Amino acid sequence: MGSSMNLEGESISLANVKDTARRLLPISSIARAIILAEKDVLPAAEARAKFEVFDRLLQSELGP
Repeated sequence: MGSSMNLEGESISLANVKDTARRLLPISSIARAIILAEKDVLPAAEARAKFEVFDRLLQSELGP
């Protein structure tokens, strides 16, 4: 799960994590809906915090 991040750490793209959610999770997945509801680009600190939550959601639905 890569990310586009500028060198100043101002923003991070969620495009890759959204693509992963679309590819791996069923349409009925709540984790998928949560991830896809996010903006495409977030401030770096906010995105990092959400990545931790997304990781847990994905692991709970897909396994370790």
